[in-house]
Amino acid sequence: MNFVQKLFNVLNDFPSNEFAIHSGSQSLTYSELENKILETAAHLNTLGISGDEYVGVLSNNSPEFVVLIFSLWMTGSIPVLINNRLLESEISELLSLSGCKRIFISNELDDKYGSSGVHKFIFPFDNLSEKNDIQFNINLDSIALVIFTSGSTGKPKGVEITFANLVQSALIGNQYFGHQENDRWLASLPFYHVGGFSIIIRTFLFGATLIFPESLDIKHLANAINNIHPTHVSLVSTQLKRLIESGIRPNEELRRVLLGGGFIESSLIESAIEKGWNVAKSFGATETCSFVSVLTPDQFSNRHESAGKALPPNEILILDENKNFIPPGETGEIVIKGNSVTKGYLNNPEETGKKFSMGIYYTGDYGFLDDNGFLYVEARRNDLISTGGENVNPIEVETELLKHPLINEVCVFSLMEQEWGQIIAAAIVVKGNNIINLEEIKSFLKEKLASFKHPKKILTVESLPKTELGKVQKEKLREMFKN
Repeated sequence: MNFVQKLFNVLNDFPSNEFAIHSGSQSLTYSELENKILETAAHLNTLGISGDEYVGVLSNNSPEFVVLIFSLWMTGSIPVLINNRLLESEISELLSLSGCKRIFISNELDDKYGSSGVHKFIFPFDNLSEKNDIQFNINLDSIALVIFTSGSTGKPKGVEITFANLVQSALIGNQYFGHQENDRWLASLPFYHVGGFSIIIRTFLFGATLIFPESLDIKHLANAINNIHPTHVSLVSTQLKRLIESGIRPNEELRRVLLGGGFIESSLIESAIEKGWNVAKSFGATETCSFVSVLTPDQFSNRHESAGKALPPNEILILDENKNFIPPGETGEIVIKGNSVTKGYLNNPEETGKKFSMGIYYTGDYGFLDDNGFLYVEARRNDLISTGGENVNPIEVETELLKHPLINEVCVFSLMEQEWGQIIAAAIVVKGNNIINLEEIKSFLKEKLASFKHPKKILTVESLPKTELGKVQKEKLREMFKN
């Protein structure tokens, strides 16, 4: 039984790899990882880190990050994970919202944050203390970490994730992943997002090896796939698309490829499967501690647009505006019920009350279930465009526009206008050096969509602004239209 299994007191009889971490020329056995965690935890105690305290963590993916997180848990502290792409003012806001008085910053990011009022520690530490007899039994119902949601309007929301959420998500997900002895997980997503952090938990709970690419650049992910041969990879659409465009084929040992992180084009999955990628589409959120449903490659052929079926004991429910159940085939709000649904939002009882209720999460997403329980996501309720008295689903418009031979990428969203209130706008990435105008777009859509669904404004851009998880940043596009 490895250290993490002992820490969580689960999976006592699951076989473990000898090696816990492989990073470049460095490898750590599970025994060596445990020693580093205990030594670091002892050092944290000398720094006054102890008790039920929220502490910020700003870091790239690294073995040192993993060691720090487990060491903080050993002291009873709660890590608040910070996106390393944020501005200093944005970092300060998150620290303030979560009540952090201390922040740990990896040495290569030292210049990202220097504001006074928060005690800053740089890691990895030059000198560690001798490990002592730290006794810390994790309470599975207590808060393990805080991860802030991205892409939402208004103030960021820190999702409180319990140890039980992390464990349950890993156990439920194993129905798809099917972990075996000598498995290797690629650290392919940022750890400050739930999709990336979940890789750590899955790896160590099931005794696998965590592989660190040199960076999250596509060339380094490709090198790791080609040379270190992971058995499991989790990707977002942008990563998979670039790997395919680069001519990268999956290594023979790669059994599971999970694809998530927002809207996923069916044509991308179809192309990936044709090229040998065993891709499964997933649906979930930070608030559900990673994915709750999965569409496997064998299911994809008959259900291209589905987001998959809930992995039990997760349940996906569809409710109307009065929170009544809706029968299969009818559209309503997607609601998730399950053990991986998180506790709520840190220091935000109002939003917690709106979105959570006794193990249920109201997603704000809009969709339906078919007769066999497969989920179809139509749009975020907040993304629906109300124009001229009609509600327009932006994904429907995007789907049709992507059929145009000159359009490579598109994002449809709302703009405010005095006469109409919301109007439909489209930001378009054109193939090659071609030119496309609004009238051509309207002509193309004439026989495909009702006229009220046609964009009223378009803007051609070289690329769509996206987060590192591939989500289009619509607010930035709105700013472009103003200019």
